[in-house]
Amino acid sequence: MEQQPPNDLTTARMQHAVRKYATALMQIEDTERERDGAYRERAHLVALLATMTTGAVIAPAGDVDEPGWQIAYLKIGGRQCSWHIAPRDADLFEHLKHVPADDPRAQWDGRTTDDKYARIRQHTRAISLQGR
Repeated sequence: MEQQPPNDLTTARMQHAVRKYATALMQIEDTERERDGAYRERAHLVALLATMTTGAVIAPAGDVDEPGWQIAYLKIGGRQCSWHIAPRDADLFEHLKHVPADDPRAQWDGRTTDDKYARIRQHTRAISLQGR
């Protein structure tokens, strides 16, 4: 069977599909930039919080396959809170003590993300009540 050359309708459909694909790619890139910006803002706040707590450390993230990822471990209200830190944000954490992943201060305590933020809310509430 001989293949037919594309007609105007086929060409128009292909051009439309290519435009839709290009638009989708741009939307994905915009979304990734927004996400990365939000993570950078979070990293700034975690770095600041780390300077305001004692004993904060940062260690390689053994649970991430990509190289350069780290985990910042802080004690807030005497309880552990930790955050993954992307390689692009490592410069914000140069002031922290860098420890190996097997350091006792860099061991996950088993709490969930929800637990972590509940601890932060409880500690924030306790501090705010002290100031009254």
